[in-house]
Amino acid sequence: MPDLATVTVAPETEAAAALPVAAAPRRAFGLKDLFTTWNLLGGVLSLIAVIEGDIRWASYWLLIGYIGDVFDGMVARATKGSNRFGAEFDNIVDHLTQCIAPAVIVYVGFKGLGKPVAIGLASALVITGSIRHARSAVKRSEFSLCWAGGLPRTVSMLIAVSYLNSTLYSAALGGLWAGVALILFLAVMNVVPLPFLSHHGRNLQNYVRALIGGFFGTTAIAALVPALRPFTFDVVFFWMVGYMATSWIPMRPAERQEFFRVTRQWLRDIAAER
Repeated sequence: MPDLATVTVAPETEAAAALPVAAAPRRAFGLKDLFTTWNLLGGVLSLIAVIEGDIRWASYWLLIGYIGDVFDGMVARATKGSNRFGAEFDNIVDHLTQCIAPAVIVYVGFKGLGKPVAIGLASALVITGSIRHARSAVKRSEFSLCWAGGLPRTVSMLIAVSYLNSTLYSAALGGLWAGVALILFLAVMNVVPLPFLSHHGRNLQNYVRALIGGFFGTTAIAALVPALRPFTFDVVFFWMVGYMATSWIPMRPAERQEFFRVTRQWLRDIAAER
C-alpha cells in the first residue's frame, strides 16, 4: 500500500482543481416573484368573493394583494433579482388585479342600476386599462418620474372599489349614480397622459414621503382596529383621490414641461410602431 505522504498528483488533476467552480444557474422565479404571486392570489380570491356575492371582501382581497405589488419591486431591487420573467409576470398579474378584477366588482356593484349600466362601466375600465397596458408594452416612456399614459391603474382600481365600499363618501356624494360619473371619469383618466408622480426618477421630497407613509399607516390602522374597520375604504378613497388631484404639485415646472415633451414623442413613437 503506497505511503500517502509520497503520493503525487497528476498535472492535469492539479489544473482541473485550479479551475473556478461554476456558479449555480440563476432561476427565473425568484424571491421577488413570491410577492407577485401574493398579488395574483389576491386577485383570484377577489374574483371568488365576487362570485359568492361579497363585494366588500372582494375589495379587501385586492387591497391585501396590493401589498404584494408594493413589495415585489422593492425586493427585486434589494436582491438584484430583476429579470425579464419577473417583469412579464408582474405585468400579467397587474392586468388581472388592476383591470379585470375591479371591473367585475364594478359590474356587480352597479348592477342594481340595470345591467346595461353595469356592463358599460365595467367595459370602460377594462378597455381603457387594456389600452394603457398595451401602450406601455409597445414602448416604455423615457420619463421615469411620472407614470406613462395616464392615471396608474392601481389608483383607478382603488378609487373605484373604495367608493363602492365607503361608509361616508358614497352617501355624501350621491350614491351609485354619482359613482357612475366617477367610474367614467376614471376610465378617461386611465388613458389621458397627465403627469401623475411615481416613486422612480429622483428622490422625492420629505413631505411626499410623509404623505405616502400616511396612506399606508392610516389604512393599516383603519383595517386593523375593529371600531375603525367600517371606514377603511373611506380612508383609501380619501388618499387616492388626493393623489389623483395633487400628485403633479411636487414636480418642478421644468419637469412638467419635460414630461409633456417626452410624452408627446412617446405617443408618436407608439403610433409609428409596426
